[in-house]
This record gives sequence, structure tokens and C-alpha cells, in this order.
Amino acid sequence: MSAPPDDECPLPPVVPGYLLDRLLGRGGSGEVWRARPRGGGPPVAVKVLVAGDAARQAREAALLGALDHPHLVRLHEVVHQPRRGGPARVALVLDLLEGGSLAALLARRGRLRPGEVVTALAPVAAALARAHEDGVVHGDLSPGNVVFTAEGRPVLTDLGVARVLGEEAAGEVTPAYVDPAVARGGAPGPASDVFGVAAAAFHALTGVPPWNAATPADTLDVAAAGELPDLAALAPGCPPALLEVVVRGLSADPHARGSAAAFALDLRHACRPEPVRLPAAGGPDADLADAGTGPRTELTHQVPGRHRRPAPREVPPARGRRRPSAAVLRRAAAAVGTALLVGVAVWGGLLWSRSGPGAAPLPAEAAAAATASAPATATATAAPEPAPDTGLPTPAPVFPEPVLPDPEPTPAPEATDWTAVLVALYDRRAEAFTTGDTALLDGVYTADSPLLAADRASLAALAAAGEALRGFEPAVTGVEVAGPPAADGQVRVGLVDSWPAYTVVPAADPGGPALRTEPGRAPAEVAMVLVPGPEGWRIGSAGRLA
Repeated sequence: MSAPPDDECPLPPVVPGYLLDRLLGRGGSGEVWRARPRGGGPPVAVKVLVAGDAARQAREAALLGALDHPHLVRLHEVVHQPRRGGPARVALVLDLLEGGSLAALLARRGRLRPGEVVTALAPVAAALARAHEDGVVHGDLSPGNVVFTAEGRPVLTDLGVARVLGEEAAGEVTPAYVDPAVARGGAPGPASDVFGVAAAAFHALTGVPPWNAATPADTLDVAAAGELPDLAALAPGCPPALLEVVVRGLSADPHARGSAAAFALDLRHACRPEPVRLPAAGGPDADLADAGTGPRTELTHQVPGRHRRPAPREVPPARGRRRPSAAVLRRAAAAVGTALLVGVAVWGGLLWSRSGPGAAPLPAEAAAAATASAPATATATAAPEPAPDTGLPTPAPVFPEPVLPDPEPTPAPEATDWTAVLVALYDRRAEAFTTGDTALLDGVYTADSPLLAADRASLAALAAAGEALRGFEPAVTGVEVAGPPAADGQVRVGLVDSWPAYTVVPAADPGGPALRTEPGRAPAEVAMVLVPGPEGWRIGSAGRLA
């Protein structure tokens, strides 16, 4: 994605809930703007997609938003941008990365030192490995997709418009870094992502991308031929072990490249890493290189033809995904006592963003970082702790959903099916959030639980915004009791929970078009205290473990 000309000041688009103030870049798929949440908070990046199927984009982005890795750009939410006389567009709200891209750094410096290449790209390969675990490929990796934080941490971007394995789509690629197999019309896969990160390493070491020609079409033809320049000749000071890893990643045989995880590990072992030196804004750079052609990451080109992918891959519901191992559950259970002593009873706190002008202040997101199964309709704003608003309007109307019966009277702990108890509690809480019925929460928490107050405040804020949730279905995938009951009958458990993507809809029209799509969350460990009562077990406190 290219930066806009300095003298170009286009009118920012309208994205509900955000004030867009500066255009950061523009490409074939859309524009990226710097923005601030209307409700306050740190700035974010908003990518407004102007091409493609909006429904497919929202679905892919929501699925990919569940990928959790420190070197993948974080997706906060998917906003559906209404337009008069046309279909809604999709806007992705992402972390704002202010360190610039690897493409911009190479344009300024020409090349990086070998240790900097390891620091910049080994984490990116590890992030790709995480995506590949869930059947997701990037499909168009180049230096323009590697962006640094202000502190120099590399982050892989544009995975929100990546292909999910099993989909059918036209192949959009950056010719200077494309896998020859894809340039010849093949479908992108994990091996082509390994080639992409190796191609970025080639450019960073030599100052030039692996494929070069006068036009994008000619560059694509060069890539299809697959005749790579001699890396050793172009980077004479590169350690042999690092040369070997990069050359293997660029192999003409996709099977010889190895996995992204292996590439990341081998890259780290090939050379001692060193911090990437990002140039100070407006200042000289002592490391300006003596070689290099600027990157051509903006020259994307449509590969002719449509390529039939494998049969559509069903994304399993969160309830059945990756049943946690006994070791994971034991760790969660063992951590319950310590975690609950340091205030992790913020499991249910939320921040509900609302669309349109005049949004009232909403409950804070103190709990969001430690959320176990709280629906995350929020932006990245955070305050110390959730504070219920005593003057909020009445909750949204109750929609016709089946009401679960109250849990049975509490049986003796040794005879309890803890998974069944927790599934019932999670289902009741989900029903409260999809129907707006605050009273249902009394069947989830103890009367003095801080989580009850936090959830009530969140539901009130949701009602005040005139919004409801659709498809919010947190799931419990494993439970283990931490030990015998306490003297008062309380039981400490460790569990793993998750939730799939869901949508935010108008409360007045819950079956209508979505206002935005919220990403799901991969399985996470949770520590919880269950309290017995005359009407069954209730949650006293809970917290997501780091």
C-alpha cells in the first residue's frame, strides 16, 4: 500500500464510531486512515476496503481476528460502513503502527545488516506459522506488509484480507516477491508464504527484490520463469548459515522450503540478531546504503485466471476446537488460587462501542485484557476498571430466544459434572447478551460478584446504544477442579474457553444487517471460583490467565 502524495488531502470517509483524520496509505483494496475513537482513547488505524465482496471480507476478517500472536496486527473490530444507493463497505479497525514499513525502511537505507534481517523477519515467520496452524495463508507477503511499532517490533499486516484455505478467489500478488508457482497460476499456500518472507529477506540483504522488470506484468513473467539472482554474490558479507536458510526458503520446489515455523527457528539460529535501526523522523540516517533499488511493493497485479481451491474448509465451532491437554488444564487449575488473590475478578468487564454521533460514555474495559468470555465489541480504549452507569436507559427489548431452566439444586461436589455446570452458566450469560435480559445474569453470578455489576453495566450500555448481539456463543472446552472444596463449599476450577465471531445488530431489527462483525477468540485459560447456593452453582469470580 502506497503513501499518498503530500499535497493530496482527500475527504475522509465516514466510519461509524471513529473520526478519521489523516490518510496513511492507499492501495488496490482500499485506504488506511489514522483515526480516533469517538468515545475517546488512543488512535487506531482504520482500513476502509473499497473492493471485493463485503460479506466475504467481514467473514474472513472476523475469523482471522481470532488469531492471537504478538507479531500479527491486532484487529479490534469490523465496522460495516453503510452507503446510500450501494452495498455497505467493510472497515477494519486495527492497531496503529507508527514505526513505518520494512519497504519504507529499505527505500531509505537500501539494505539491512544480517542481524537486523533476523530481528525483522524471524518473528514474521513465526506469526505465519501461527496462521498456518488455523489453515490461513497470507498469500501476498512483501516488505510492505511488515510494519514496525514505534519501539521497533515487527508486525505482519494485511492478514485481514488474506485467503482462508478452501475459498475460491483470484490471486492478487506483489510480482517482485511472488512465489514462481503462484506467478504461473497456482494457488497460494503455506509454502508460498515461506517464499514471501524469504524474498523479503533477500531484498533486505541485497537492496533489491528477487524479481525485477520494467512493468508489473513483466516482473510477473520474470517470477514465473523462476531464475533467481545469486544471493551470495549480491550479499557478500552475509553469514553462510543465513544464506543457506534464505536460499532454501526461495527454493523452486515448494516442499524443499520447509514450514514457516522451521524457517523462523533456522533464521534465529543462523545469525545473532540485533535491533533494527529505524531512522528518526526527519533526521539523517548514518546507515544509508550504497546499493539498492527501492521496493516495488505497490505494484500488485492480478494473476490471470481464477484458481479452484480445495473443497471449502469448514471452520469448526469453538465448542469443539482444540480440546486442551490435561497439562494445560492442570496449569489453569493450579493458578486459580494465586490469580484470584491478585484481582483477576475482571473476567466479565466490557467496553461497548456505539455508532453514530453523541455516544454516551460507556463502561470501561478494565477487564478486556483479562477477559475469559466477554464479547469484545470494543475499540482499544481502556480505563482502570468498569464503572456501572446508574443513569442509563432500560435494557434492549427481549427477543424470542428459548430461556434455559435454572440449574438444579447444588449436588455434592464429588458428584458434580463440572463441564455441564459451566456450559449452563456460559449459555445463560450468552443468552443475557443476545436478548438484553439483565435478569438472566442473576442465574450466572453470586449477588456480590463484581462480575455481575460489570455485566449489568455492559448490558445497559449496549441498550443505550440501541444495539444487540447476534451469534455470541462462548464455549467451554475443558474443566479441571483445582482441589477439594473450601470450608464454605466454594470450588476452584481451571478451564479453557473460547468464542466464535459474532455480529452487532440494531436492537430494533435483530435479524437485519449487521452494524459490525466482532472477531472470535482462540481458546484461553481461565481461573474461576464457583459458589454453591440453593438454586445451583454461581460464579463468584473469574479471570483469564496470561
